[in-house]
Amino acid sequence: MFQSLSPFPSLRACSAILITLAFAAHASAVEDDLRIVAQVQSGTAGFEPGVALEWRSSTFDRFVIRPELNLSEDQRIGGGAALLYSLRKNLDLPAGQDLNVGPRVVAHNSDDTGLEVDLMATYSFALGDAMKSWRHAVGLLGTVGMRDDRKHDETRLGASGGAFYSYRF
Repeated sequence: MFQSLSPFPSLRACSAILITLAFAAHASAVEDDLRIVAQVQSGTAGFEPGVALEWRSSTFDRFVIRPELNLSEDQRIGGGAALLYSLRKNLDLPAGQDLNVGPRVVAHNSDDTGLEVDLMATYSFALGDAMKSWRHAVGLLGTVGMRDDRKHDETRLGASGGAFYSYRF
């Protein structure tokens, strides 16, 4: 599905880099929070390393928009997005920690797994002085939901867990 977007892989890579730079420039101009994330996940859809962007508007700072790209177990690119809500203030978490929860849709694009609709949670820990910038953070992520099992032609429960590193522009 995603492989047919362009016959030129280098054009896709350049487009992704330009879009990331545009998001970073916009975030800097309006004081939004934009992070680039390197992540690894493992679960019912297999082992999937990937990258994501986390964008938090300065106006609606409790919401995080999180598009992601993953490399499926079949070495094909899949992708999806999540809309997360920060529970940091609700739970009175310590400075430098954040818990985000929300819906996520992802197309794994592998031989065994297609579309997945789930609930995603991320728990972040700032590295360094959390009160100043949250420039670097590490965290844990988890998902649970329903996934398209292509191998058995049915919908099954899917779950995954993983870890990530994020850098704030």
